[in-house]
Amino acid sequence: MRFHTDLHLRDLAGRIHWPHATRGDTPITHRHTSDEDAEVAKATLYVSTVTLVVLLVVLAAIAFGQEAMHWLGVH
Repeated sequence: MRFHTDLHLRDLAGRIHWPHATRGDTPITHRHTSDEDAEVAKATLYVSTVTLVVLLVVLAAIAFGQEAMHWLGVH
């Protein structure tokens, strides 16, 4: 399998990176605004909190189910 000689990993990473960089952008010239960074931080915190709460609810449900089975005498 051959790769094109103009294909560079920096260009590929720039295409994946949000927001999508244009061909002339480099990692040095492409910056996020502080509002964008704050929005991403808030979203990350929100998703992490929701994930933690869901995980705790699932673990509590499993523990309660095991105790209920113990109370009912199920082996």
